[in-house]
Amino acid sequence: MPGPSKGSQTRQQIVDCALTIAAQDGLGALSIGRLAKELEMSKSGLFLHFGSKENLESAVVERASLHFFDHILVPIEEKGLVGIERVWALCDSWLDFVEEGILPGGYFFTGAYFQCARQSGPIPSQIKRVVRDWVHTLRQALNQARRCDEVCRSVDAEQAALELSGILIGAQWSQLIAYTEPTRSRSAILAKLRDLATEEIPTDAFASVNAWKAYLESRDH
Repeated sequence: MPGPSKGSQTRQQIVDCALTIAAQDGLGALSIGRLAKELEMSKSGLFLHFGSKENLESAVVERASLHFFDHILVPIEEKGLVGIERVWALCDSWLDFVEEGILPGGYFFTGAYFQCARQSGPIPSQIKRVVRDWVHTLRQALNQARRCDEVCRSVDAEQAALELSGILIGAQWSQLIAYTEPTRSRSAILAKLRDLATEEIPTDAFASVNAWKAYLESRDH
């Protein structure tokens, strides 16, 4: 099977470089001039591949979304995780994404969303859709955990998803302000899950990250 064409490879190289710039410094820092200099290409050559800066920005947002959801969802789907363990795994993988520096600057869509939240247009709409998709993913996992009788029936899944997302974003800010021990963020997630969980799960399972992992391992046997 033939590999990607030279044009496709160049386009991918451009998007990769643009994503690195945007992830580190924000979409506002992305310019055709800076990108052309970084790649040692002409501005006209860049326009040949994308036609406009807006098309380039759209490709960058799409690539950032793929990086994020591939890192978060693929391992969880491969393991077939369900119930409250799936909710935990989503949050744990989100923190991994930030801590491991999968993209410079952590979670790309934190800054991008705050920048465009009150703006209209194709790029702001695309960014807001990705953020909604993430919250929807959490909400689906919570609803599934509720059906498994691991999350209380009275829990508002939409509100709980937003609250979990807020804890994660707060964890990212803590890392940007000053180094924070990663277990603190996970302990905050466990405290929230404890408040959401039914009596099917022993309270002491939420006492620490190690206790939670031990509980999950005990369920597998």
